[in-house]
Amino acid sequence: MMPPAAIQNPAQNPAQNLAQSPAADTRKPALAFWRLGDGAPPSGPFVALVPGDAAPLLTVALPDTLRGPARLDVARRQVLDRLGSGARDLDIRAAPLGSTATWARVAVADRAQVLRWRSALGAGAARCRGLLPDYAALPTATGLWTLSLDGGVLRARLGPTDGFSAEVGLAAAMLSRALTQKPRAVLWLGPPDAELEGLLGDLPVHRSARALPADLRPELLTQGELALNFARDPQADAQAVAQALRRLTWPALLFVLGAAGWGSAQLLGARQDAAAAELVLAQTEAAARRDLLGEAPLVDLRLQVARAIDQRRGASAGADAPVSALELFRRASLALTEGDLTLQSVSLGDGVEGVVLEVLAPDFRALEAVQSRLSRAGLQAVVQRSAVAPLGGVSASVTLIGAAP
Repeated sequence: MMPPAAIQNPAQNPAQNLAQSPAADTRKPALAFWRLGDGAPPSGPFVALVPGDAAPLLTVALPDTLRGPARLDVARRQVLDRLGSGARDLDIRAAPLGSTATWARVAVADRAQVLRWRSALGAGAARCRGLLPDYAALPTATGLWTLSLDGGVLRARLGPTDGFSAEVGLAAAMLSRALTQKPRAVLWLGPPDAELEGLLGDLPVHRSARALPADLRPELLTQGELALNFARDPQADAQAVAQALRRLTWPALLFVLGAAGWGSAQLLGARQDAAAAELVLAQTEAAARRDLLGEAPLVDLRLQVARAIDQRRGASAGADAPVSALELFRRASLALTEGDLTLQSVSLGDGVEGVVLEVLAPDFRALEAVQSRLSRAGLQAVVQRSAVAPLGGVSASVTLIGAAP
């Protein structure tokens, strides 16, 4: 464990020196660090640090689709199943380090110990902006490990999403296990240790942030560390929200009643519009049967009417009249407007050569449906090429070679 002076005295605090170094980051931390119980807290806003080995991070397996309070509930059940009945006395909270929505770790601490930490803040509680495990105060960056050794205790930040504090013997075992996913570089703060540094093998170890590449320059408290604030009680926060919601019950009820009245009016209007549309459709079908279709079954009214008109037009023009490419595309236009088909390009040739359509369909079934609609429209449609598109869907080349026999 780092001695208290290492946190309060900037000359002995590698993490604070790093934040103040122009080679690391020109932005200075807005909050001072204070190890809990080390004299009086700072006069301004501060972050209180507690022993990291008393608030470790545990990994949980959660689907990315699970979000919000439900994600924390499932994580708590996993911890209870893993640690047994003793876990019921633990304060378990989400650790959204590096990711606010799909976090996969929780910070756990003894609930009685957390209450003692809060009591130790005393009069400084109003200025405390966070009660964090000490490893969360280490600067970090993606692809960088930050290790701080002092007083026989190693504080480690293994990238933005992980960290721990442990005595050297245990820390060596934890580092060996973590090396299955090696970082790009290691920033070593504090005195050297041959045993621990030997575990790092051929990894580049830097004693100062000045030697790190620009994209590995670490920063303090920029990866959601303040979410590990043990000074806040999530259950109390939830109760405060519930009370606020109860105060809004009557206004919300009146709003719901108003919305229900508006919705009823909209529903009535929609029903009237639907009735009018049905009347228009019935009149249209009757006119189509009387003038064009007779008693034929109505499957696709628009296509059937278009086909009947084309047949009459073709009969008047003569059976041997050539069909132009533009006429083929006109006949196909109604079938192409239905569904989710995307027309990418059209190549118009002579009537013999036909029309080549480059299309993008959601899937092969949709492509077959387009071919069927073209056939019902009286056109011969041949799929010359079809393949899965790189960005999703099915791209195809469809050739219209004339009227269907």
